[in-house]
Amino acid sequence: MTNHKLLLPSLLASSIAVVFSSCAFADDAAGKDTEVISVVGARIAYANNSTDDNIKSFSSPLSSVNDLIDMLPGVSVGEGGVFGSDDWSTTITMRGFALNGSDQQLGMTIDGLPNGGSGYGGGSKANRYLLTEDTARVEVMQGTSDIGSPSLDALGGTFNYISANPNDEKGAVAAVSGGDYDSRKYYLRFDTGRFWNDTTTSYLSLADSRTKRWIGSGSNGDSTDFHAAYKLVSELSWATLTGRISYDDVDETNYNGISLAQFKQDPRWDRLTWNWTGDPVEDQNFAEAWRTLRKNTFAYLRLDTRPSDSTRLEVTPYYHHMKGRGDWLPPYQVLVDDAGKPILDTDGNLQTFTHFDASGAPVLNPADCDDTCTLASSYRHTHYGKDRYGMTSRFSWDITMDNTLTLGLWAERQDRDEYRDWHGVLDPKVGPAYDNTAYWRQYDRTYTTDTLNYYAQDKWVLGDLTLTAGVRKFLVDIDRKDNFVGQKTGSLSSDSDLLPMAGAVWNFAPSWELYGGYSENFKAISDSILETDQDYGKLDAETAKNTDLGLRYFGSSLQVTAAFYHIKFDNRITYIAATAGSGIDYLGELDGQYVNVGGIKSKGFEGSINWQFAPMWNLYSSLTLNDSEYSDRSLVPATDAGGNATLSDIKGMEVAGAPRRMGVVAVNYSDGSYRGGLEAKYTGDYYGDYFNKDTIASHTVMSLYAGYHLDFATKGIKGLDLTLNVTNLGDTNYLAGGSNGGYYIGVGRTVTANATLSF
Repeated sequence: MTNHKLLLPSLLASSIAVVFSSCAFADDAAGKDTEVISVVGARIAYANNSTDDNIKSFSSPLSSVNDLIDMLPGVSVGEGGVFGSDDWSTTITMRGFALNGSDQQLGMTIDGLPNGGSGYGGGSKANRYLLTEDTARVEVMQGTSDIGSPSLDALGGTFNYISANPNDEKGAVAAVSGGDYDSRKYYLRFDTGRFWNDTTTSYLSLADSRTKRWIGSGSNGDSTDFHAAYKLVSELSWATLTGRISYDDVDETNYNGISLAQFKQDPRWDRLTWNWTGDPVEDQNFAEAWRTLRKNTFAYLRLDTRPSDSTRLEVTPYYHHMKGRGDWLPPYQVLVDDAGKPILDTDGNLQTFTHFDASGAPVLNPADCDDTCTLASSYRHTHYGKDRYGMTSRFSWDITMDNTLTLGLWAERQDRDEYRDWHGVLDPKVGPAYDNTAYWRQYDRTYTTDTLNYYAQDKWVLGDLTLTAGVRKFLVDIDRKDNFVGQKTGSLSSDSDLLPMAGAVWNFAPSWELYGGYSENFKAISDSILETDQDYGKLDAETAKNTDLGLRYFGSSLQVTAAFYHIKFDNRITYIAATAGSGIDYLGELDGQYVNVGGIKSKGFEGSINWQFAPMWNLYSSLTLNDSEYSDRSLVPATDAGGNATLSDIKGMEVAGAPRRMGVVAVNYSDGSYRGGLEAKYTGDYYGDYFNKDTIASHTVMSLYAGYHLDFATKGIKGLDLTLNVTNLGDTNYLAGGSNGGYYIGVGRTVTANATLSF
């Protein structure tokens, strides 16, 4: 079980040695071995779609790259923050699987490399690695993923975000965007053109953006983002080297999830406040104190060489460093001694207080206070850190003209740190300023995760029929170290079975193909489970069995795709609290355990049309029909009539947060100088909670854009481009994601404009 721990450092060192001792070939995305046909995607044995420039046009340059996938079939993206400026409130669902604050069931990769998870605490979604301007396209694998996709979360599919390649010509771009909610963005990009004997191209891009919360006014919080990226592609006579490094520094104000009843009372207020009252109970909801701070640095060097005419070897070492913090404002302080250790009551529980007496001593009973007492509250910081280094490799051998064998490996070592400290608010009557020296460090932990994934796949081309069959396996070991005691306090192994994948693609007529595929997916047990005191050996990793059957048409001006799917998700892991609670549990004292409780069954249809129906006109449309329900004996936490924690079986209930019906229609016009488009997305009603009591109403959100491009016949400025974007054109009130009773409000009408000069 532990042999791969010994192999991991040597594998990583060997991959780095290969990179720096030889030249190789790389393209703009891992695994780009198949033809991509506009938004229809790749001609492979499972459902997949890809964004294109027409889809990208509906996203403002201020928007997150996660916005780009919302028009594709099967996908629903909800963001509480304007322009996706709040990772906390981002929700993505696909085929009954979710990526939100509590669930990470969908994989994300950047240029085919792992993003390190998408959870709020220690994860980094695609918007931490890529700007919209620097994104070439996003490949969405609905339901399954490429056999070599390096992700531990890909139960229900994978999103592969692909960075743009450098331009062949030397040039520069300077852009400024601005709009509602005091938003603005500055973007610069410099392309070197070809150098080093015309073999190499590269670019450097920089961006700085800011926006305020769209809810409230005055001190309602803001979000800032600084991003820098450099990419190089060097094409030699027989090989190409590709490298990329990105840095992202964000400081985001969060949005709050609300109940359905609260939304009906006021659909434009998330119950956070923007006026300091001096009452800690009220001011714990002060928007500017709900913050997410993250710094991410990610670098890779990809080599893809052909040792012979019939073989191809790709090796990609990478490194990722993340440092961050999450803030909250508890309306009390924790009682600690002079050494910063908590003072427990006679029952062994933590004690809190809300007042100091005239001498500055804590008052445990507010009834003992007089006029000389002062208020007490805390500014709570949860600190996150992560270092990942790893490599992916893929070897392909064309055994014959009709038979190709592919072998692959992914190895990674991850060290994740997390600690929480509490700072005293200096004067709760005045504002949230806090003492930089923490009065209490609640916990300090380090989690080490070793991952080894290997796979093999064979492909046969038998005339018009292409067959693929493969198998993959994951070996995942996690250790937890308590830094207070300086020793390991827990460990678990989360290994998969051999996971088969098989499929067929039949080109039964010109421009037509029928495909079918079966795959078994896997999600490793996360390191957060080591926070509990339980028998980890009784937990099974979550798995999903996915079947696709589809049809594609790929004509010169019309592309059509249709897919039917069936998914069986087993061993769903749920946290069961020992006691019931309400409100925010700032201390995290609820004791419980993680258990396997049931699963999910999903079936449905996804289709899309991309039609260039006139020289300057394009029509795009997608349709999603989804039916997801909890299967087997699915237990979830509940509260009985006496307010005590209990369990309830939700077998047969519809899956929370999974829209039943979605439809998109978009029309684009472009004649070279003028361009524009109008898009509408319909989301049918669905249940938001486990018990199917909260019906999230159907809604339609419309967007439009208009642009003008002017070329200059001068040696200095090459061109000027102007764009106007309007999202939520009808100013619709709607809920945009969330989970089981806590929902985020969709952003109201938003107008932005962009001016871009090219040199």
